[in-house]
Amino acid sequence: MTSLRIPTREAGREPGTDGAPRRRDPFWTTWAVVVLLLVVSFGGTYLATRPTPEGDTGRRALATSQRLQDIGVRVPGTEELTRGLDLVEGELRGIPGLQVERQHASGTYRFHDRDVAYAVDNVVARIPGESGDALLVNAHVDSAWGSTGAADDGLAVGAMIEAARQLAGADHRRTVVFLFNGGEEVGLTGADAFTRHPWARDVRWFLNLESIGAGGQPLMFNAGADSGALVELVGSTPRPYGSIVGQTLFGAGLINSDTDSRVWRGAGWSGLDYAIIENGYGYDTPLDRTDRITPGTAQSYVDLATGYVGAAVDDSGVAGATPYYFDVLSRWWVTVDPLVAVLALLVLALAVGVLVWRSARPGQVVASAGAGLLGVLAAVVAGVLAGALAWLVGGSHAWFAHPWLVYVVPLPLTVFAAVLPQVLLRRRRARRAQSTLDSSAEVVWYANLLLVAALGLLAAVLGVGAAYLLWTATALGVVATLVALLLRGRWRLVPLVVAAVVQGLLVAELARNLLTLAVPMLGRVPAAIPMDPVLGVVVALVGVLLAFVLGPFVFHGGHVRRVALAVVVVTVAGLVTGAVAGPYDASRPKYVEAFQVQEDGRTRIELEGRDFHTPQSLGLVDDLAGATGLAVDGDTLVGAEVSVPSGRVDVTGSAGSVEVRLGANSANLVRITVTGAVTAVNGRSFSGGEAVVDVVGRPEGFVAAVDRSGPVRIEVDQVFVETGPDMAKVLDALPSWAFGYGRTIARDTYAEPGA
Repeated sequence: MTSLRIPTREAGREPGTDGAPRRRDPFWTTWAVVVLLLVVSFGGTYLATRPTPEGDTGRRALATSQRLQDIGVRVPGTEELTRGLDLVEGELRGIPGLQVERQHASGTYRFHDRDVAYAVDNVVARIPGESGDALLVNAHVDSAWGSTGAADDGLAVGAMIEAARQLAGADHRRTVVFLFNGGEEVGLTGADAFTRHPWARDVRWFLNLESIGAGGQPLMFNAGADSGALVELVGSTPRPYGSIVGQTLFGAGLINSDTDSRVWRGAGWSGLDYAIIENGYGYDTPLDRTDRITPGTAQSYVDLATGYVGAAVDDSGVAGATPYYFDVLSRWWVTVDPLVAVLALLVLALAVGVLVWRSARPGQVVASAGAGLLGVLAAVVAGVLAGALAWLVGGSHAWFAHPWLVYVVPLPLTVFAAVLPQVLLRRRRARRAQSTLDSSAEVVWYANLLLVAALGLLAAVLGVGAAYLLWTATALGVVATLVALLLRGRWRLVPLVVAAVVQGLLVAELARNLLTLAVPMLGRVPAAIPMDPVLGVVVALVGVLLAFVLGPFVFHGGHVRRVALAVVVVTVAGLVTGAVAGPYDASRPKYVEAFQVQEDGRTRIELEGRDFHTPQSLGLVDDLAGATGLAVDGDTLVGAEVSVPSGRVDVTGSAGSVEVRLGANSANLVRITVTGAVTAVNGRSFSGGEAVVDVVGRPEGFVAAVDRSGPVRIEVDQVFVETGPDMAKVLDALPSWAFGYGRTIARDTYAEPGA
């Protein structure tokens, strides 16, 4: 038999129970080690992933972003977008050895459940290589409605220009094409347009540079099929950073965002998506400004673009099956072949089985592993409960303005909940005098090792690469256990603590990236329910991984009631703080979208929020009415009509079809929505009783032929960035913890009886 028990005290009951001799209490020492472990893990992860100090190329990229920001909001159909493309084209034409073209393209394609008819301009540059195959590097020049797009995607545009400047004029094995596309934010039109460009025939792979934040290093978060060598090349960059978790979330549809890569993967190209993710509160809003971009982020993006593209265009091959991948502290890049993962986990699982069988208490280990599995469910329940409690006490979404609350309320609670079933099992054994604190810590170590090995093997067989932390935990646990068995006395703790620190660093990095992404994004999900329970589930995943690391420490330290009391106190304090602090502040404000809808001679200003707390529930409509003098009509404000250059809409019908004819206009977007018995629009079929067609950049007008089997209702929205004085008054009157952006919608409606 083998035992890991550390002789910190004699066998017997927990200190303080009747009949037990007085002996040294390890509680404070153990929890000092736990606190130190957490500080090293989360602090070390933060320091290791800081961006590169700014250099000349980074400053030039940031200056390009600033110039694009100064131009203003760059949406389709605006002079600002044309000026932005002109700026980029001018920079590129000044680089020797670079072929530059301005693409004018139009077309129609299916985007999700709608059709997009578009006309768009792109700026395309090329460095010819020895082979015919080409790597496409992409960033978009347009910006979201209401945003000047400093980070999204002006920073990537600047980084690409600097990469082109450094790579042009040299000989390369492979051709590189730089696409500065003019239509990403509304329907990915620039990406589809490029597939019609002659240079697109040579493209086999792509590198897409994006932003959903304003700081940190660029994170590789998505790789397509047959991108194996492309993924391997990430290791050649100065600071490899990314993991397959983002790809899993995107693939499952859990990240409510799209990139140009959707179009190109549909065309059969393979490639990678990069984005900066920190400080995502300004994403797609007026807060996306250069003064919010973290120092060093621009240089990190330039280094990534230059280093990666330089390696890819000179590499002998960039195909191959996509492996699982993750980084270690942005210093080392790890890739694992899926088959190798299965075989390795099988060997490790067998090793764990032998260690458990040879342990002093194999039966207790198996039972404790079962309790640990229940702990996974308990952690999820605790996360949901923490979210529900936050809502009940009036602190819903407080984590949006105060993200540190995530580490105070749901995280400790989910970690303790994950350990709780094993605690209850140990107390039951203690009453039967079957275990000591030392033996319980040993049992939990083996039990957690058995559980992560089993779950890790199952994940590997099912192809769930996002479970890589279970694999690292298994490998570290097996090695640490084998080394510990070769040592004596207190020295046995050393490999176990080292393994806990290494795994803690990996968990902390995942936690930081996951929560950095989730908090701003979940805080702007337009849902009818609060996102607190959803965030609680996300935190529970981190809590379970931490519980696997911290569980043995909990048992070694003893006094579990003290730990439980501390968790309760911290949770209550966090809930009270959240209720008092509120969900928004000036640096992390609520985003209000305002639409001035003009229909049938009536004009109303509709306010929409991007989260559970609607403007109406917060009393903003009445407050703004009082501040502006505008009348209230239900949940909207009454405004004066604004003159916009809308096109004439004519609808003519017959028994089997209806024709919608839109005249010449200057709308930035036209959305045609048909509901009822619609079957097709312009020959493209629709189901579910609704068809949507977006028309982007088509000032000459548009014709939609609607096929139907019965009555239909047609709504034509012509959307403009121009707004009037009433909208300006509304936006100016928003409180300091809110900000917004307005649009004008000229709406025409045609409804048949029975539709």
